[in-house]
Amino acid sequence: MTKQQLADKAGVSLNTLNRWCKPFRQELESLGLQPKARLLPPVVIRYLADRLGIDL
Repeated sequence: MTKQQLADKAGVSLNTLNRWCKPFRQELESLGLQPKARLLPPVVIRYLADRLGIDL
């Protein structure tokens, strides 16, 4: 899943999703997310969905 697809599921813009992710930057990098990545690893998708309350 891409960042844009996750933003669409959350009902927000990509910029808003990126702002929401800023407080979790260290955790996301430890899970394997590269800062400029467009494609999200499954473990990152699950983490963000749980933390941000996104229904997948």
